Amino acid sequence: MRFPRLWSKTLGNVVFMGDHKKGGHFAAFEQPDLLANDLRKMFGIGGPAFGVVPGKSGYAK
Repeated sequence: MRFPRLWSKTLGNVVFMGDHKKGGHFAAFEQPDLLANDLRKMFGIGGPAFGVVPGKSGYAK
């Protein structure tokens, strides 16, 4: 389900949002590589969620 990005401001502290042309209701099943890449971007070095767990270095690859 797609919704306007402006709506994301009402969802709380959104730190990462991806937008893909492929994938539907079951996007993680239909396009697992896209989901995995988004997770790498989000938790990787320089990503918005890198180092969010105190005492842990995060995903470093």
